[in-house]
Amino acid sequence: MKIAVFDVSHWHFPLYIAALKDPGIEVIGISDSAAFAGARFSELLNCKLYGSNDELMSQDFDFALVFSRHSDMAELAERLIAKGKPFLIEKPCGLNLGEVRRIRELSEKHGVFVSVPFIQRVSDLADRLSPAAGLMPDGFQHLSFRFVVGSVARYERNGCAWMLDKALAGGGSMLNVGIHFIDLITDLTQSPITEVSGQVQIYRPDVTVDEQAVFTCRTAAGQIGVIETGYLYPSTADDQRDFAFSLSHRHSYIRGYADRFYAKSREQEKAFAATIEYNTDEYYPVFLRRSWADFANGRPPVAGLLEAERALAVIEAGYRSAANGGAPEQVERSR
Repeated sequence: MKIAVFDVSHWHFPLYIAALKDPGIEVIGISDSAAFAGARFSELLNCKLYGSNDELMSQDFDFALVFSRHSDMAELAERLIAKGKPFLIEKPCGLNLGEVRRIRELSEKHGVFVSVPFIQRVSDLADRLSPAAGLMPDGFQHLSFRFVVGSVARYERNGCAWMLDKALAGGGSMLNVGIHFIDLITDLTQSPITEVSGQVQIYRPDVTVDEQAVFTCRTAAGQIGVIETGYLYPSTADDQRDFAFSLSHRHSYIRGYADRFYAKSREQEKAFAATIEYNTDEYYPVFLRRSWADFANGRPPVAGLLEAERALAVIEAGYRSAANGGAPEQVERSR
């Protein structure tokens, strides 16, 4: 399969390289609008670095990966859809809900496969919280997730300073990392989030996106979820983030931190502990390989533009709430 990769200076792109080196996969070319990391990845993947997205778009390829600035994503996605090319596109897939809805509708109209890496869906955590593990969706009562990553300076160091500008990024820590847990809550409960209250905080005067955010969400089934995110952790290569969660379910109470998964049964009052992989970086190549398999077998993606649209509707409602002093906001319903 011939692969084209658009805008490789995105901080997530290196996480996909293991899958791009699989047998039968040929990266025919990459582009780098930021002119930051393209030459290095061109050498690493032994492929051509094209001078622009336009040049790469005109090449012959079977599948594309899109890592562009959020403000550029929708236009690039529309062009791929018009060419009938299947692709994976990083969340949020556009600058706002309207853009994401438009490309979702176009992809459906033209029957183009599009996957969006909500990688929690292919994680060990999702397996542990699934019906196969005895946790039915309607049994969840309360879900709380904290995901705090490195400071805004890491985007500047990695050639992605645009992530600190709301006009180019659309949002900050909640849009960037919290969106995964909005999707996970919806997936676990099988119930859409209908209401959200938000609080956000910015610390650096030259940053226009949230460096800290807390959203309290309610699903249509009445379950309450709390998501806390931030660009506040003193991140290092071997210790990148603060991740913790706690979940109340009809049958058990579950919590996790570091690499520990702890569940206590309500009926037997017995505890179970295990070590599992919470490092989300591990799941990007897993998701990409799953996307290729789904496409090859004529299956819909495990997560796609509809899931991105629904999650972005929650994000925008939460940001409206924060701008209104935290008053609850109704989430615009997608189909």
